[in-house]
Amino acid sequence: MVTPELFVASVTPFTSPSGVIDHTFIIRHLRWLEAQGVDGVVPCGTTGEGQSLSVAERMAIFDTVMQHRGQLRVFAGTGCAALSDTIMLTRYAIERGADAALVLPPFYFKNLSDAGLLGYYRALCDALPSGARLILYHIPPMSQIPITPAVIEGLYQSHPHMVYGLKDSGGDPAYLAMLTRRFPELRVYVGSAALLAQALRDGAAGGIFALSNVFPREMRAVMTAHLTGNDGENAQQRVTAISQALKPYGNPPAIKALLARIADLPHASSRFPLVDLTADEAEALWTTVQQITAP
Repeated sequence: MVTPELFVASVTPFTSPSGVIDHTFIIRHLRWLEAQGVDGVVPCGTTGEGQSLSVAERMAIFDTVMQHRGQLRVFAGTGCAALSDTIMLTRYAIERGADAALVLPPFYFKNLSDAGLLGYYRALCDALPSGARLILYHIPPMSQIPITPAVIEGLYQSHPHMVYGLKDSGGDPAYLAMLTRRFPELRVYVGSAALLAQALRDGAAGGIFALSNVFPREMRAVMTAHLTGNDGENAQQRVTAISQALKPYGNPPAIKALLARIADLPHASSRFPLVDLTADEAEALWTTVQQITAP
């Protein structure tokens, strides 16, 4: 059995809701994550507020992460609404050593045809070095643009060596199971912490989670139980409970409030339009999480 991979959908720390990026925080967070035994990080994705960042800001984050990655693998979040921006960011990340690029669909125009979305991804592939690897980002609750089997098949026909994987944050376990059956060569990473155990049983390669920013050990416990054949129900229930506790606050602000307490990191803001937790909210969340994670 292949060891499932644990990736972190890493946060982007800001000095204030309208302020700049705190790169020192990123470096300290990377060292903490590496010490916790995660396999890699995914900067500038959804939890990293990638769509609230300029192209230049994302490039600067990629530079910091690549320079201080240590033993961590890096899947760089590069998807933008504009194809030209996606090409620029993806080339930049790959040329600086990212292991792959996580590419969100262009999200502004809705009800896209498979032909249009496939054309977007093929144009991206054509503009990249031959060794580049892409992870398609299926997150219809946010993008409202699904990655359909027809798009995956079309990319395998035209650029088979560039299609490395897919992150499934759609929240539909049946869709993930279908992907692993239909595309056994595709590395499918689940994005919903509550579905981790089921996804692993259905053949997922691992997961890319917001919760891994703060709770990598709890996430790894589910994976270890799966790998060893032990009952992982308690571990999965704990992860699901943590995920539910964070949901009312939104992942980036809640994760940042907890990082200061759990990983001994300084306070970090999210960027508008997201709003940071109040002191009372942060305290209430911390109390709930302590109850869930208590031995």
